[in-house]
Amino acid sequence: MPDRNGFQRRIAKGKMIFPFAVVVCAAMTGAGFRNPADLLTLAAAGLTAYLLVEMNTSFALIRTRTILHASLYLLFYASCTFLHTYSHDTWLPPLFIAGIYFLFQSYESPRASVPVFHSFICLGAGSFIHPMLLCFIPLVWLFMAALRSFNARNFIAGIMGAALPWWLALCYGLCTGKTEEVFRPFTEAFRFSFPDYSTLPPQQLASCGAVAALTGIACAQMFGKGQQDKVRTRIMLRIIAWTGAAALTAAMLFPSCMGTATAVMTVTYAITSGRLYTLTYNRFTGILLWATLGIWILLTAFNVWTSLFSS
Repeated sequence: MPDRNGFQRRIAKGKMIFPFAVVVCAAMTGAGFRNPADLLTLAAAGLTAYLLVEMNTSFALIRTRTILHASLYLLFYASCTFLHTYSHDTWLPPLFIAGIYFLFQSYESPRASVPVFHSFICLGAGSFIHPMLLCFIPLVWLFMAALRSFNARNFIAGIMGAALPWWLALCYGLCTGKTEEVFRPFTEAFRFSFPDYSTLPPQQLASCGAVAALTGIACAQMFGKGQQDKVRTRIMLRIIAWTGAAALTAAMLFPSCMGTATAVMTVTYAITSGRLYTLTYNRFTGILLWATLGIWILLTAFNVWTSLFSS
């Protein structure tokens, strides 16, 4: 009897998907190469993929050694051509992974203040790029409570970690006499206005919608079949899913951040879908994998065509 999920098993457990993803990622980045700084986007994507592998190795989120989640991230990063142009937003995905990694280390740890401090440093560094990330501090406190690492000492450690980059910026501003320029992005970021999606490039709208839909499906399956995991693993996976939901909410409220939110949601999608395809083999996952492949091809073609047409 033929294996109904044979294609899925070859993708999930094979060793060719990652080299294929690397080649596609490098080719797509090279095709749109315009500035030497754009190579930093490829380096940041490679760093993010490496951190994804390290996270699974350290916390066993997928219960087995696999690089499928890193491959999925590189493939969808490659399809989002607007992410290939360098900007400060390029460093948010690796900062996000690093922050989550340190936060997970605080789980029931008697010395949780150290990883909490490091996690909030990543959050504070990311707030230089988007100061509104500081609004997510209460959400991280809830994550700490779920990880059983929320207490007065860790609370203070988190505040100090988030404030440290801004303290350094304040010192720089005082030394150079440019204090207003240092904090100008902070004040401008919180000038709320009603969301206007008419000015957004179609690539960002299509990519955000596709990644959000696929992530929602993977998260729904994960929540429905997470009883086999340890309590720690379930908590960590829920934190990753809620972070993706928070990124989507930020994209809806602040359309200018949709490109960055898509990059963060791609990380969430890679972890949840990589776990789904690696651990679950049934008719639904087989169909979903083929549907995901079709969506990725259409999204890549649409983004490439739109980029060529706009240029």
